[in-house]
This record gives sequence, structure tokens and C-alpha cells, in this order.
Amino acid sequence: MDSHEIETLVGELETRVDRLRSLYEQYFMGIERMAPAVPHKDVERRIQVMRKEQIRNTAVRFRFQMILQRYNTYQTHWQRICRQIEEGTYKRHLLRAHKKFDAAPSEPPPPISAPPASIEVVFEPEPEPTDDFAELDPIINAPAPAAPAASAPAAPKPPGAVRPVWRKVEPKPAPVAAPAPAPAPPARPPPPLPAAAKPAPAPPPPPLPKKPTAPGDLSDDRLRALYSQYVQTRRSQNESTAAITYDAMAKSLRESSAKLRDKHGKPVDFEVTVKEGKTILKPVVKKQP
Repeated sequence: MDSHEIETLVGELETRVDRLRSLYEQYFMGIERMAPAVPHKDVERRIQVMRKEQIRNTAVRFRFQMILQRYNTYQTHWQRICRQIEEGTYKRHLLRAHKKFDAAPSEPPPPISAPPASIEVVFEPEPEPTDDFAELDPIINAPAPAAPAASAPAAPKPPGAVRPVWRKVEPKPAPVAAPAPAPAPPARPPPPLPAAAKPAPAPPPPPLPKKPTAPGDLSDDRLRALYSQYVQTRRSQNESTAAITYDAMAKSLRESSAKLRDKHGKPVDFEVTVKEGKTILKPVVKKQP
């Protein structure tokens, strides 16, 4: 098929899908008596034919995919409604049946708060006649006249005869659950100690005695000044200062100063000079005061 024929078939398929949706809606509303099985099969056949064709036009292929996706959604909805109709649980049919027979939808019975009262049958013996009133009124309790001889004597009532007595037995109230115990209040933190009870702060440790320096030794201030001047001079000469540390330089200068003092017997100082493009520390003998 060429692209024009494929586009025509896609348009017809879209029209058939919309018509099939309308027929199913009429069937669900009760207008149609049977499901549209024949148009449904026709749409299935057209989809199978279009799936076998290789659609080169991007717009037509996208349109066919959208129609196919919409048809799958419709088909899922139709199958679910048809299953509800077969099971008798479709909402529209239930409402129509209740309206036709003038019956409200069934509602669950209200919950029973207490069991109804039951009736218990108790048999009690009938009380025998007594002569409690014989002394009160002789006229009322006068002996009855003798019956004629022809009449048969009355059959005596058997002692201990019983008669049924109906009693209403009230249901026993349901046991009431004991209320849950109240939670214990949270424990309060202990009160802060008074100012007098607080421990006194420990006294600061005594300062360490300064190590006496021998006469002629270089002081820390002089070493730091020499270190700062030495580093600045090396940087001005474009020399590296990465491996130079204050501790190593101070240790080296103190050792050199001690050796020179022992050798010459005079204190020695150092000064920073530049010799042949290199920064060096030159020892200088201090003048005695």
C-alpha cells in the first residue's frame, strides 16, 4: 500500500473506533439489547491489517499508535462493565431495578447495643386452699350446703399440681472494662546545688620557669627576625622557601652560635646577605659592652 491508502485506512479505523464506543455506551444504558460484537470484530480485523503494514510516514504512524492506545483503554473498560453485567453487580442496572420495583437499596441493619430480653418459663406449684379466713367472717366462710346424692362427687385436685408462670428475664449488663491506669508523671530533675555547695575551681598550675639562656645565645625574638628576613630575601631572589622551617633554622643557628662561641670565646650573631645571587647567613662577632 502507498502512503495515501494507509492514511485513508487509519482515518476509517478512527471512525470505526468512535462508532464502537457509542454502541457500547448505548448497550450499557439499556438502549441496545445486545453487545456490538460484529462491529467489535470488524475493528479488531482492521487493527490486525494495519499492524502488518510498514508505515513510513511519521505523522500517520503516530496517529495510528494513538488510536491503538485509546482502543486498548476502551476495551479494558468494556470488559469490566460486561463482567459486572454478567455478575449482576452493575450499578445502573441495580438502580433501575430498585426504581422499577419501588424498593430502596438494602441498608445494613443498625448495630444492636444490648441483647434483647429473653422469656423464661418457670413452673411453680399451685397453692393449696387454706382456712385462714374462717374466723374472720362466718357468713362468707359458711359451709356450703350438701349436694344432692344424685350428683357425683367432684374429683379431688391432685396435690402438688403446677401451673406455668411467665417471667421476663432482663439481660445481664456487659462487664465494663476497668479504665487504664494513668501514666506516671515524669521524674523531676534534682534541684541545682546552692552556690556554697559547688566545688571551688582548681587553682591554675604555676608557670614553668624560663630556661636561662647562656650569655651570647640567640634569643627567640632574634631568631624569628632572622627567619623572617631570610625568607623575604630568598623570595626577592626568586629562590624556593618550601623546605625552610623555623624550627630547623633555629636549631641550626643555635648549634653554630655555640660552636663559634666556644672557639673564639665571644658571642656570635648572624646577618642575612646575598652572595653571588644566593641568600646566606653570615656569622658576625658581637662587640663586648
